[in-house]
Amino acid sequence: MIVVVDPSSGVPVFRQLMDQIRLQIASGLLGPGDELPPTRAMSADLGVNPMTVSKAYNLLEREGVLERRPGRPLVVGGPS
Repeated sequence: MIVVVDPSSGVPVFRQLMDQIRLQIASGLLGPGDELPPTRAMSADLGVNPMTVSKAYNLLEREGVLERRPGRPLVVGGPS
């Protein structure tokens, strides 16, 4: 999964991350059941605070885009 954020763009980093995950799902790069990188790994790759990634993941989970499974990685949700 390739994600690039621009802290100087004026768009909050968590929003950029959410938009890119949605775009990858819409374009078919990510499909139902595909695992997302753990919060700490994603934050280290992007050079951002882990809470920023956690916020994006939590908001996408609330929207039903992602599914959290206890003790397992976060995955892309299936069709509703």
